[in-house]
Amino acid sequence: MRPWSLVLLLLAAPAAAAAAAAAPAQAQAPAAAPAPAFKVIVHPAAKITSIAKDELSRVFLKKATELKDGTAAKPVDQSSGSAVRAAFSNEVHGRSVASVKSYWQTLIFSGRAVPPREEPGDDAVVKYVAATPGSIGYVSAAAKETGVKVLPVAP
Repeated sequence: MRPWSLVLLLLAAPAAAAAAAAAPAQAQAPAAAPAPAFKVIVHPAAKITSIAKDELSRVFLKKATELKDGTAAKPVDQSSGSAVRAAFSNEVHGRSVASVKSYWQTLIFSGRAVPPREEPGDDAVVKYVAATPGSIGYVSAAAKETGVKVLPVAP
């Protein structure tokens, strides 16, 4: 390398860095939020029209015994091995299914509470919720919600 080319490189580097810093950053569109993996459903007579995520967690952990309309809450879970239950547990409780089961084992052992009823799948949850006033459950996003009301979940 010739001495004058080294001088040119040293002079050009700061100018190139300044130009790059001055160039406006290319705007990137925010990533679209992924579609929820589940829908929350309630008995059609329920007067509530939405539910906050923390309230939903409290109902399913039986820390709250009523829905916000005053109706006695009767939560119903999906089977512990289902993908929709894993998504619900992670999204709503911020815990894995195993962690939630451990929570219930502690309460069962101490005689303080029993976990929500479990149903084997979407159809069974929809059928139970449709027939049981005060019930609240969740189903996969693709499930048919015949005879129940779908609730939006607020953050």
